[in-house]
Amino acid sequence: MGTIGLSKANRLFWLGRYLERVYTSLKATRQIFDKEVDGDEADFKDYCRRTGIGCNYTDTTDFIRRYYFDLNNLDSVIVSLRCAYDNAIVLRETLSSETLAYVQMAAAAIQLAAESTAPAVELQWVLDDIMAFRGSCEENIESESSRNIIKSGASLERLDLYLRLGYPQEVCLRELNHLASRLKKAQLEADEGILSVLREALENAGADDNRQVLVAAAEGLITI
Repeated sequence: MGTIGLSKANRLFWLGRYLERVYTSLKATRQIFDKEVDGDEADFKDYCRRTGIGCNYTDTTDFIRRYYFDLNNLDSVIVSLRCAYDNAIVLRETLSSETLAYVQMAAAAIQLAAESTAPAVELQWVLDDIMAFRGSCEENIESESSRNIIKSGASLERLDLYLRLGYPQEVCLRELNHLASRLKKAQLEADEGILSVLREALENAGADDNRQVLVAAAEGLITI
């Protein structure tokens, strides 16, 4: 980890995880959102089951409003973005003002979305701001280790959600390989035994029968 302290590394890692959680969650629930806009019901219960979040929603509209925008719902997208924002503020000297600004804009955009009766445009702004954050990290964060810790957090979150949501094995395996590479570059210690188990499972048929086991393994891959 070089000269990066444990507390700072933790914040960088979770900044990456929280922003990826926001991004992938919004993308993964887009069909549910579109059905709600059309006035139709969607199977949000399956999404809740797969991701392991509470399913205390009365209908699709209630799911969208509360899962996206409820600050009292710890599973919500807005809470994840608020957590990312809190970490980014503490890390502002490492991130640079330009990179921090994209997290601030994403936080402002989701607040506008929460206040809107038709938030599709504002939600797209959130996604665009997170994508811009990724690009700005490459341009404006001087420390390669810091960049790779953020990427490692994002990659672990992406792998976790891909496994939960039933993404194809080859997609999950590709993300696992990205994660392994980024962890090495970030000088973060991973459990090599768990890494081998995940890779072997995803390289062979039948991984879909053990998704929850693989999710648990992924969560134990690194502690930071």
